[in-house]
Amino acid sequence: MIVKTEETFDASHHLENYKGKCSEKHGHRWKVGVRVKGNIGEDDMVVDFGTIKNIVRELDHCDLNEKINLNPTAENICNYLAFKIEKKLWEEERAPYIDWICVKVFESPESYVEKYEWIR
Repeated sequence: MIVKTEETFDASHHLENYKGKCSEKHGHRWKVGVRVKGNIGEDDMVVDFGTIKNIVRELDHCDLNEKINLNPTAENICNYLAFKIEKKLWEEERAPYIDWICVKVFESPESYVEKYEWIR
């Protein structure tokens, strides 16, 4: 079964070592889509939508340069969220039921990064 949820957040960032307008601090309304493929657990869910949404909401109204230890490109934001979601799945003991997660981070309506993370 595949469970999908989407969430948005507003945050600023700037790209260090980048020659262009994105080197200056600016903001985006980011959109994140998460898909989780797995089996239904003992509580009759694959994953709780709220768990994923809360992880994404931690980035709302922040300076991503201060929140993420790496240069906050869309790629690194995607890696950050995939890591946090996978970690939470292990903490909640859901990981044994999960095959993979897919995190998609939209910097704009037309541009996104997508990452698959295999859990088992």
